[in-house]
Amino acid sequence: MFGLIITLAVVSTVTALPSRLPDPSEIAFTSDDQFEDYVDIWLANEQLQWFNQTTSSERSGCTLRVNGDFGQPQPVFINRARNVFVTPNGNTGNVRLNAGEEVIVACTGANRLIRHPNIGPNVQTATARCVSNNLVSGAGWLNGNQAFGQLTCNNDAVYETQQTAQRCFNNNVVVRSGFIVNNVFHVHYWSCFDVNRMEVLYVWYNQDNTNAIFQSGVDRPSWLAGPHFPGVNINGIYTQNNQRTVFANLLGANMVDRYLTSTQFLARGHLAAKTDYVFATAQRATFFFINAAPQWQPFNAGNWMRLESNLRRRIAAANYNTVIYTGTFGVTQLRNSAGRLVDIFLHTNNRVPVPLYFYKVVYDANRRQGTAFVSINNPYYTLAEARNLQFCTDRCRNNAAFNWINWQPDNISVGYSFCCTIPDFRRRIAHVPNFNVANGLLS
Repeated sequence: MFGLIITLAVVSTVTALPSRLPDPSEIAFTSDDQFEDYVDIWLANEQLQWFNQTTSSERSGCTLRVNGDFGQPQPVFINRARNVFVTPNGNTGNVRLNAGEEVIVACTGANRLIRHPNIGPNVQTATARCVSNNLVSGAGWLNGNQAFGQLTCNNDAVYETQQTAQRCFNNNVVVRSGFIVNNVFHVHYWSCFDVNRMEVLYVWYNQDNTNAIFQSGVDRPSWLAGPHFPGVNINGIYTQNNQRTVFANLLGANMVDRYLTSTQFLARGHLAAKTDYVFATAQRATFFFINAAPQWQPFNAGNWMRLESNLRRRIAAANYNTVIYTGTFGVTQLRNSAGRLVDIFLHTNNRVPVPLYFYKVVYDANRRQGTAFVSINNPYYTLAEARNLQFCTDRCRNNAAFNWINWQPDNISVGYSFCCTIPDFRRRIAHVPNFNVANGLLS
């Protein structure tokens, strides 16, 4: 199924990373945790192949390397003048601050405190001022000019979700995720959530060239439900034991082993990817179930992961400034023991549907261009059946402008995939706004 099957045990014995690690689609993963661990290493290695992070000594102020000058457990960093998250300068992989520029340092959550070898009083939130190079000062709490990279928290900063008064498609609720600093909720992404079906329709967030390089080696946290799945063990619903029980009830006990194997199962599929975010704090905030949907694991490790990484790299190289809507649509079907197609839900009363489609709609308002990327989340269709489910002319296929996507669009096992214009996409899936795409596709 995967072209090349290797075991992670082999990879784990490698003491020095080779120039190229095996593609995740070539590996048979037995859990989504195992996949997440491996893909973190693989993506970190991949970005080293095309990006050469440098620092400049010709500029006054501070230069802080995304990978090298940020300690762990990491505080949340807010640009004090603009009251927004600190970001790198373009696709350089460096945060640059002018001399005297200030950053709010926050260890959010109960009993969290800022740590530094030369700290004065215990503080949870404080202001650091750029001195030069990687040195900062902190009036009243930091003794002298000190290394920025030694600023840490005594424990991981706490990320939050919060249901808002805003409404999204079909009058569903909007949940935001991020960090509360000085009583301001700083958002990393928004989620359109169907409370009754326990279904994430889509999440949306901004992505530009500053997202080119992400921090590697970030510990992966446990998935969190927040207050959005009352009375339901949503993490338990995703377990392979529960999947086997559900499949037996829906399809017949004799069909379970046909669909669920040690390497073919439904994973907790990120919508906003962990590595779409630069800093450890934001990466950890993606592990909420209002940012997940059931996704067949080989698809998760295949065309979906490829689209995430290729798109991030393309946006950075082309200097696009985009909003990305990542979502789900429809319910995937499998044949029961009588040969009849059955909708698959992981919970009772038609809750937690297994999506038929996953998509990313990418739009650059300044260019008035956008493209919808769509994949089918079912490895058990034939190629003919998958093609019948394609609802638009594929604008990526045989189009040199999209050569930067190295997915396998006809490979059912890793997700049959295609691209649409946004108007064509909206005729089938009306989740996203009616963007002005007068200048056509974003490639």
